[in-house]
Amino acid sequence: MQELAKRRDTAMNRRRLELGMTWRQVAAAAGVSYETLRAVRKGDSTGGELTLRSIERALRWAPPAFEVIDSGGEPAPADDAQSAIRDSRGGELPPLDRELELASRLLSALVRELELSPEGADSAWQAVKAQLEKDHAEAKREAPPSGESTSGTG
Repeated sequence: MQELAKRRDTAMNRRRLELGMTWRQVAAAAGVSYETLRAVRKGDSTGGELTLRSIERALRWAPPAFEVIDSGGEPAPADDAQSAIRDSRGGELPPLDRELELASRLLSALVRELELSPEGADSAWQAVKAQLEKDHAEAKREAPPSGESTSGTG
């Protein structure tokens, strides 16, 4: 087993046991199939970004749990930060990251409702993410320099 997959599997299993959940319950809470969850755990799939975020929420971890695990750290519990979108240190997320997290949550619900395949879900996530990033880049270009009045009077 690859080292990365072993780290992920160990952390996920520890958290699952802390929460008193079965693997099937974790999969159902994440809105992914048991087979997809097992593939991520065993390293047969790295998991798309949307899938990993869904698993994070199911295991009640604060994002970015998988990045923390992958870098050798321990993910933080979500503190029921399901309602308050915060970074792993408890601070407010920048506007783009906040919108991406909200979009991820909405898309996760739609994926379950529409029963999209993992590939379809990842494709939809990439399109949403690209559009949000483009919108934020355009807004930055159109914003007046700081200190400049937008009222038109002067």
